[in-house]
Amino acid sequence: MGWRTVILTKESKLSLRMNHLVVASDETKTIFLEEINSLIIENPSICITGHVMNALVEAKIHVILCDKSHLPMTNIQSIYGHHRQSKHIGQQINWIEARKELLWKILIEQKLTNQANLLEHFQLDGYEQMKELIHNVELGDATNREGYGAKIYFHKMYGNHFIRGYDDAINAGLNYGYALLHSLFARLIVSKGYLTEIGIFHKNEYNQYNLASDLMEIFRPIVDGIIYSSDEELFTKNSRRNLIHLFEYKIEIRGKQYYLTQAAQIFVDSCMEYLNTGNKGHLQLPKLDYKAYKWGV
Repeated sequence: MGWRTVILTKESKLSLRMNHLVVASDETKTIFLEEINSLIIENPSICITGHVMNALVEAKIHVILCDKSHLPMTNIQSIYGHHRQSKHIGQQINWIEARKELLWKILIEQKLTNQANLLEHFQLDGYEQMKELIHNVELGDATNREGYGAKIYFHKMYGNHFIRGYDDAINAGLNYGYALLHSLFARLIVSKGYLTEIGIFHKNEYNQYNLASDLMEIFRPIVDGIIYSSDEELFTKNSRRNLIHLFEYKIEIRGKQYYLTQAAQIFVDSCMEYLNTGNKGHLQLPKLDYKAYKWGV
């Protein structure tokens, strides 16, 4: 798996040459496919063939296509992500409800922990309240500690007047960063031979990425921290660059440091193992080391 995040902003033509991606614009550049982790195509006028798209998918490169406003719109992924896809989908359909409820409880506890630690890292109030909530999460988060925690968390992070979903720079940044995470997890889930539509908690019939919505939750605070560290009043090109850097952040999992994409893959694998076997020992939860991140860079 590669380590480079490649961003294409100029009108250009993409082709392949000897296992390299060739980008022909004002000048021609070549990039070894095995070096690329994520490819962000910001300019909708970029010319790309089916041959190139298939090669990118085969190389397991995370490819995101943006719309005319430079917002993530589409991610390219394989239809058949795994040679045992039929078996895995059958397992997914029959996941035991009690396992899903326990996993969701664990994920919400971890999400609240990550949020509380981020508040504490930035020396903001509210982290003690958040840590108290962690001990009150029930199976399936039946009492919605996640929702209650979100009210505390977002107000402490961005001010009492902040409302999630409003049309402002903070929400634009959060939406952009969450979309990047969402596309990553959707691709990973498909590559394991599972359906993104069937979640463990999210069950919206209009959301084709319910399972990705579930599993990305504990990684959201990375995006939140990047937005908090930004001193820009408008969501700009520089804002997008800061968020794209999240793929270069290191995450501790299994006692070692990995790039976010690699850590997410280990995490997704462990969740599937638990849901299929019921062995909680398979779960590998990531640790976010906020002190190591170069916020706003």
